[in-house]
Amino acid sequence: MTSPRVAIVAGARTPFVKAGQAFAKLSPLALATHAVRGLVSRHNVDPAGIEAIAFGAVVPERGKPNIAREIVFEAGLPASIEAQTVSSYCITGLRTATIIADAIARGRISAGIAGGVEWLSGADPATFCEPTTGLSMGEHMEITRKQWEIPRTRQDEIALASHRNAVAAADKLAAEIVPLEGVAKDSGPRPDTSLERLATLKPAFGADGTITAGNASPVTDGASAVLLMSEERAQREGRRPLAFIEAMDYAALHPDEGLLMAPAITVPRLLARAGLKLADIDLLEVHEAFAAQVLANAAAWERGWKGPATGRIDWSRVNVNGSSVAVGHPWSATGGRILTTLANEMARRDARYGLISICAAGAMAGAFLLSRR
Repeated sequence: MTSPRVAIVAGARTPFVKAGQAFAKLSPLALATHAVRGLVSRHNVDPAGIEAIAFGAVVPERGKPNIAREIVFEAGLPASIEAQTVSSYCITGLRTATIIADAIARGRISAGIAGGVEWLSGADPATFCEPTTGLSMGEHMEITRKQWEIPRTRQDEIALASHRNAVAAADKLAAEIVPLEGVAKDSGPRPDTSLERLATLKPAFGADGTITAGNASPVTDGASAVLLMSEERAQREGRRPLAFIEAMDYAALHPDEGLLMAPAITVPRLLARAGLKLADIDLLEVHEAFAAQVLANAAAWERGWKGPATGRIDWSRVNVNGSSVAVGHPWSATGGRILTTLANEMARRDARYGLISICAAGAMAGAFLLSRR
């Protein structure tokens, strides 16, 4: 007896907005509810057919420890929907998708919503430090950047590509965004960015550093939601899947080995399990916590640092619609954004394989392999 294939049917999100700006007076529940309502209304989803919701938040809303359940009530969805909340740093959005996908694959449900929200406008500053070390993410990345000898110029090139790709993809991204508070697009992508402008920015984590506000992801508010269904359920409803979740992987290492270097384990392991190399991947989405982290992860894959060497990266296939440096990074919402954007792009190109890699605080990582065959 084979397991049902898990289809990515649709996704929606709020605009991703720099913390302290347009969404500063909202709340995690308000943002999350807006994303879920937008998903349901925009894609003509019958609420009675939603069987489960898994939602995530790294920074919880006071008095709402299970925000997933509050979303059910606030959005006016059927009270019969089971709901659970997850917190796993930047891979939270992938974790919620895994919960729903596993439930579908086991035949327990046939449709559910996965998502995440972050309202960093209200976050305690201590939230931005690694609990076990007391260092910020940027300070950790400066250590890794030195170990992997990542030059400033290459970081700025990655950042520039992120902005240029996001600006060029504005219309495509707009189709995934549900406007809120008069905002209809992400606040981050900058059409006027250049290598010359990026080069003028001062280091953010020490005078001898190379990480700047220009080549790191901004502190951002936002929420995302993704509708997953069994292949049979999607066919029954006349929906054409954007892509299927082929495989998933998670891993962790000690922070001393590099706080954001666990993708060195997940990506080679996932590819090896599927019998693939990076050259077989049509579209690669690498979350950009920092441009330096993207480059260090890529070097680890190519060299075979924590697993079999994956082959060289074709950078023309990486983050073709921009990523977190430009678009923003509301921690728990990033996984849903990437799943939606990648699945939509795969459908547009009829691409066979798409790969997602997301690093996370706590020295963890998650990776997804999507397919359209």
